[in-house]
Amino acid sequence: MLQDFLSTIPLKTLKHVKNMDLNISSNNCNNAVNELLQNSVLVGGKRLRPLLTYLVGNLYGLEFSALDPYAKSIELVHAASLSHDDVIDNATMRRGVPSINIQASNKKAVLAGDYLLADVIVNLVSAGNLELVGEMAQVIQDLAEGEWIQSDAIENRDYTSELIETIAIKKTASVMSWCCFSPAVLADLPREIIEKSRQMGIDLGIAFQLMDDCLDFSKESQKDANLDLDNGLVNAVLFQWLNFNPVAFEKYKSGTDLSELFDGEKIDKAVEVVRATAMSHIESARNLLSEIEAALCSNEEELKTFTKNKKPILYIFDYLTQRRH
Repeated sequence: MLQDFLSTIPLKTLKHVKNMDLNISSNNCNNAVNELLQNSVLVGGKRLRPLLTYLVGNLYGLEFSALDPYAKSIELVHAASLSHDDVIDNATMRRGVPSINIQASNKKAVLAGDYLLADVIVNLVSAGNLELVGEMAQVIQDLAEGEWIQSDAIENRDYTSELIETIAIKKTASVMSWCCFSPAVLADLPREIIEKSRQMGIDLGIAFQLMDDCLDFSKESQKDANLDLDNGLVNAVLFQWLNFNPVAFEKYKSGTDLSELFDGEKIDKAVEVVRATAMSHIESARNLLSEIEAALCSNEEELKTFTKNKKPILYIFDYLTQRRH
């Protein structure tokens, strides 16, 4: 599947994403901060977010140069969130290497993440599109709110399906929506199309988070095994598992540790339900892409170009629901 996906992407786009300069641009950046980031949250990774930004930009007729600061910014914000998450989650590994908090310390991991966020805003201001500066500020705010809501849920043990989705929207979909929203703004598309593009990213983000929750129960994953379970965090899969085990759910609400209750029974059924929900969001994203196509393509030549450029985006949809690691 990966090779099929890569074959749909223009080689120049793949090379551009691979060669992205993710060094901190500030002249005031301490070399130690940049080195720590390059060896932890910025090492490896699929760079799916900047890739999606470039692919959506290509769909809307934008050149790399117009997209570069915006594609880089979302990858750095994502890296900052990983830096903070590794502290919050007491992680030990990230992408097959020791996590940033293990390589340095919790304090330095938080400070490095903060520095990344500040660097992003400074560079977006320099890029000059004030609407997108505000949009990125909203993304960063959503990430913080999502983490706060999740922390409250761990303490209160009052989970609902709506709460699970809210956390996914704020912690993951906000980032993915930027990848689809910012190119539409830069292409100066009609507001209706811009909002459809944003919603497409939100659906992608929710699907991505749901599939990520499933990875906690995959032997092929490079994530810490059952990290959410060990931290008492009820993700989408564990929420479904609790629904399938009402006695355990009541004990959990009464204060019993989740790790003591979890026995793995019916977990496959829970994963199946979550995967189905992810698929529904992917279907919504597909429908939105079709609506955007109908609105932007007024002749056969435009339709032909759009059809070619949307192919790798469709493969991203497929990848998100079929990923195993």
